[in-house]
Amino acid sequence: MKKLLISALVLITIYSSHIHAQSVPLPLGQMPTIQTATLGERKLTLPSGLPGEKTLALIAFEREQQTQVNTWIKGLSLATSTQPWVELPVVGERGRIMRAFIDSGMRRGIVDEAMRNRVITLYTDRDEFVKAMGFKSGTSTIYAAIINRAGQVLAVVEGDYTAEKAALLAKAFE
Repeated sequence: MKKLLISALVLITIYSSHIHAQSVPLPLGQMPTIQTATLGERKLTLPSGLPGEKTLALIAFEREQQTQVNTWIKGLSLATSTQPWVELPVVGERGRIMRAFIDSGMRRGIVDEAMRNRVITLYTDRDEFVKAMGFKSGTSTIYAAIINRAGQVLAVVEGDYTAEKAALLAKAFE
């Protein structure tokens, strides 16, 4: 009887691990629904308004983090890419009061119309956004994430561009 019980437990363990290995991985986080606009002044709702079924999102929280974002733009040649991607500066809710000032300042710094249409400023609670997205390091770094139009975070890496990080994200597009 003891051998039969052990055999049954082994079979159940093997069967359940086989099912788990074939199941679709759960998303890492969930982008909240946000009413916003591009710097090109096109209104949209995220995440359904993302440019692709799966989109690369470069997410920053501080002006100084733009240099990290630029490593991704340069490293993946995004300025000339047809790959669906966006830049999401997360300003925070307090920035809503100064939205016109912030957005016009960003427009002055980004003269290329195509780039303006890829920059989507988010005026939302930063802490809640970070938590919902499943970001582990808070707002102290940038994130490059693959997000689908349902808002599921399919893959995410932190910090400057590297070929290794880009390869991890590319797997989410497969």
